[in-house]
Amino acid sequence: MAVRDVGWATIGPNGSYSWFVHGYTAKESVNYSIVVFGVGGFPTPLGKATLTQGETYEHVDGTKAHKVYVQNNAPFSSVNVHLLAQVESL
Repeated sequence: MAVRDVGWATIGPNGSYSWFVHGYTAKESVNYSIVVFGVGGFPTPLGKATLTQGETYEHVDGTKAHKVYVQNNAPFSSVNVHLLAQVESL
């Protein structure tokens, strides 16, 4: 079981961000998760976000790609989000 750090983004209040993650083989299963940190001028900033895995694409060379969306649910503060991918192979 391998975990990959796909990347990170800073998302503004009530904002969203999407990733187009590609390069997986046809025999790999991918589960995504996020690590959320609150950012801002508050002593304990709120970090709250929703992860949604969207479409899956198959390229002409047989590799797979996924569209992943993250929504910042904190109404007044930004969040830093790290996207992680757990990859399993057949």
